[in-house]
Amino acid sequence: MANHLLIGGAGFIGSNLAARLLIRDEPVIIFDNLSRRGVDANLEWLRTLDRGSRLTFCPGDIRDSEAVRNVTRQADVIYHLAAQTAVTTSVENPREDFEINALGSFNVLEAARRS
Repeated sequence: MANHLLIGGAGFIGSNLAARLLIRDEPVIIFDNLSRRGVDANLEWLRTLDRGSRLTFCPGDIRDSEAVRNVTRQADVIYHLAAQTAVTTSVENPREDFEINALGSFNVLEAARRS
């Protein structure tokens, strides 16, 4: 059985994918910094669906290349769902938006390549 890593897995799309995998009794690792309001509730909901110990939460940020490398070593399948999506934030703080979306994605791709 494959270990599914959902980077940004506590968000809307990630939590729904995680729920589907957990219902199928697949192991799920969620890597998320829980920075969006409400995603901690998504994580709690997922814990109610976990029949055993199939769900693992690893707090972390995709801008941290070492943390991303470490978590990808545990995965057979990687889903990259992490992003900064708010347009207002991208206008107010374009550097942070770039670091999350571009550098963070690079970190995920490089970690997947290395693993």
